[in-house]
Amino acid sequence: MDNALVTLFLILPFLTGILLANIAALNANLRVLQFLYLSILNIGLMGVGLLVILAGIVQPMMAASQPVATSTDWFGAGAMLIIGCAIALAALLKPIREMAARLFAIDPDSIVHITALSMTATAVGGNFAQMIFTNSLFTPELLSQLEGQGISATFMDVLIFPLLTLSIAALLGVGWLTRRNWDAVVERLGLTMPPPEHLALGIAMTLAFIGLGFATDQVWAQMDPAGYQRIGGVSSALMKNFTGLSGAFAIGLTAGIGEELFFRGAYQRRFGIVATALVFATFHIQYFISIATALVFVIGLCLGVLRQRTSVTVCILAHFLYNFVSVLIAGA
Repeated sequence: MDNALVTLFLILPFLTGILLANIAALNANLRVLQFLYLSILNIGLMGVGLLVILAGIVQPMMAASQPVATSTDWFGAGAMLIIGCAIALAALLKPIREMAARLFAIDPDSIVHITALSMTATAVGGNFAQMIFTNSLFTPELLSQLEGQGISATFMDVLIFPLLTLSIAALLGVGWLTRRNWDAVVERLGLTMPPPEHLALGIAMTLAFIGLGFATDQVWAQMDPAGYQRIGGVSSALMKNFTGLSGAFAIGLTAGIGEELFFRGAYQRRFGIVATALVFATFHIQYFISIATALVFVIGLCLGVLRQRTSVTVCILAHFLYNFVSVLIAGA
C-alpha cells in the first residue's frame, strides 16, 4: 500500500498538468499559467536530479566509515533526469515546438499538444533515470538479500499503476470533463465493438507475441545468461504475489487496459507508432536497458499497427491475453 501511495504521489503532478492543459485549451488566458506550471515542474525535478548527483558524491564518503556493497550510479541517474527536464523546458519554446510538429501530428500552438510534448521528455528522462539507478542498485548479491524480505508488488501497486493512473491520464488527455463529452472520449480513444475478423487478428497477434517472447528468452539466455538470470530474478521477486489464474488475470487486465488506453488510445494518434513504442518501452523500467526492453519495443510496434488496422479494444484484448499467458507460463 505504501508503494502504491508513493506512486500516486509521484504521478499526481503529471495528471494535474494534463487536466490544467485541457482547461487552458478552453481559456486562452490560462495558457501562461500552464507554461508556468510546466516550467516549475521541470525546474523542480532538475533540482531533484542535482540532489541525486550530490548523494552520489556524499555516499562514497559515508561508505568509508560504513561500507555499502553497492555501486549505485547516482550521477548517471541524476544526469538523465536533468537532461530529460531540460529537453522538456526546451519543448516549451516555439521554434522547438514547430520543429517537433514536422515529425509528429501535433499543433505547435495547442497547449494540450505542447503539454504532451514537454511531459513526454520529462517522463522519459525520469524513466531512464530509474533504469540507470535500479540497474546499478540490483546487484546479484543485493537481489539475493531482498528475495527473502518479502519485497514485491501488491494488488494496490498494479491497481494504481498502470490501471488507474494511465487510464485517468488517457481520459483527461483527450478532454474528458473539459473538451469532450463521454461519447466523444470513447470514440477518440478507439473503444469500439470489434467485428469477428478483428478479434481473430488480435488473437493471432497474441500467439505471435508469445512465440516471439519464447524465442527472445532462448536467445537471451544463451547470449547473456548472467543478465537473463539477474533481470529475471528482479521480475520474479517483484511479481511473486501474482501467480496462478488470479495473478495472471490481474496483471493482464490492469496493464492491458491502462497501457493501451494511454499509449495506443490517447498518445499514438499524435506521436505515431514508432515514438509511442519507444516511450512505451521506457515505462517498463523493471527490465532496465536489456533485450527484454527491446522485446517490449517490438511488441509496442506491433500493437501500434494493430491499433491502426483495428481498434484499441482489440489492442486491449491482445495485451491482456499476452500478459495472462506469460504470467501462467512463468509460474508453471
